[in-house]
Amino acid sequence: MLDIDVIVSDFDGTLLDDRKRLPEQFPALLDELDRRGIRFVAASGRQYYNIREQLPDGMADRVDYIAENGALTVRNGELFSVDELSPEDVRAVVEVTRRTPGCYPILCGAQCAYLEDMVDALRVHSTMYYARLERVDDVLTCLERDRICKIAVFHDHDAEHVSYPALLPFADHMQVALSGDCWVDIMNASVNKGAALRTMLEQMHLSAARCMAFGDYLNDIELLQAAGHPYAMENSHPQLRALFPHTGGHNNDAGVVRTICRELDIAL
Repeated sequence: MLDIDVIVSDFDGTLLDDRKRLPEQFPALLDELDRRGIRFVAASGRQYYNIREQLPDGMADRVDYIAENGALTVRNGELFSVDELSPEDVRAVVEVTRRTPGCYPILCGAQCAYLEDMVDALRVHSTMYYARLERVDDVLTCLERDRICKIAVFHDHDAEHVSYPALLPFADHMQVALSGDCWVDIMNASVNKGAALRTMLEQMHLSAARCMAFGDYLNDIELLQAAGHPYAMENSHPQLRALFPHTGGHNNDAGVVRTICRELDIAL
């Protein structure tokens, strides 16, 4: 049985199934983790306020958060860090996105997320991932009213081959992360889920060797590298599976919950 202090899990494609549902056993698992003094951390490219909505029945206040792919973190219900993008970088990314057909930028702030267009596909995806979302005439005006920590660029079906190549030149000084079939996330160069996890563990005076982590996509690479016990889901991107051979099971079969129960000898 593993000796664990912290468990951190990505959400979409990892803890949540393909219908965006929590495993039915998760509330009971969280009760048992609380009893053992094991902290659960939700790590996602999603907005913090949106992640909270996925954890009903009082669970939201019992976990910590790595949100916006690590650009914003919350501990014990308090905002812990916001890694703000420079206005110059935000303007440059938005300009390129506006020139790339089929791509739409969402500016992610500490208080809200902002977008200009609301085409059908974007409406479905944006309302799924953002609990606080405001449509504006010009997203750049939001630089004056919020701390922008991430730009999420949406393409309706092929981010890997359309928006990602268009934005890759920014990788010389920024973090450009393919975070799903439709999404590319842009943050400061030092920002990723793994860096956020390391900072969180240091602040809690805990060792990475006693941390389990679960992920399924390329924006989870640094997260899994930062944990002593990394697990890639069976449904992971092939590159992730190649890097991390220990499986976390399938997201549609409550793989995260099953793996935790197996490794920590928990019977639910």
